[in-house]
Amino acid sequence: TCLSKGRGYHFPTCHILDVCGFRVLFDCPMDLSALTVFAPIPVDSCTMLDVEASACSALKYLDSESFENKRRKIGAPLDASSLIHAEPYYKTVKSLHLWNSSFIDIVLISSPMGMLGLPFLTRAKGFSAKIYATEATARIGQLMMEDLVAMNMELRQFYGPDESGFPRWMKWDELEMLPLALKEIVVGKDGSELSGWMPLYS
Repeated sequence: TCLSKGRGYHFPTCHILDVCGFRVLFDCPMDLSALTVFAPIPVDSCTMLDVEASACSALKYLDSESFENKRRKIGAPLDASSLIHAEPYYKTVKSLHLWNSSFIDIVLISSPMGMLGLPFLTRAKGFSAKIYATEATARIGQLMMEDLVAMNMELRQFYGPDESGFPRWMKWDELEMLPLALKEIVVGKDGSELSGWMPLYS
C-alpha cells in the first residue's frame, strides 16, 4: 500500500507491505519542502540585543495587520510578508496516522530523509516494531534530526511558544486569508492535508 507518493528528495515515498502476515513499513519521512510556508527569522533580528525584544516585535507585526490587508494578500504575488510568521509545524505522512502502529512489525529505512518522521511513529501508543537502517543512514539521519531540533528551538525563541497547543495560523479564518499558493501547500487541493501537520519532537 502506498501511503505517500512523496515529492522527490525532500519527501521520499512511503509504503507498507504485508508479507505472510508481517507488516513492513518502508521509510517514515517528513515533508521538509512544506516548511517553505513559514517565515525564517528576519536578518535584522540578529542585531537585536535580546530575544524577547525580537519576539515582541514579531507579535506586534502580526497584531498590526488589519483584516483588509490580509484579504489583499490572497491574490497578490508572494513575498516575505505572505509567509506564516510562527513557530513551524512539520508535515508528516498523513495516511500513516490511519494505521494502528502496533500492527507494524518492521520498519526499513532506506535513506536519512526516510527516517526523519520516525520519532512521530515511535511515540505512538503500542508501537513495538524493529527498525533497520545502515549505520551510515542512522548517523546522518541523527545529525539531520538534531539540526532540525536546534533550528526549531531558535525559531521558538524568536516567535515564542504557542501556549494554546493549537496554533493560530491553523484556524480556518486564518487559513482562508493565506495566498492561494500557500493555502494549497498547507491544506492540500482537497483540504485534507491539514491533519498531517505536527509540532516537532524535542
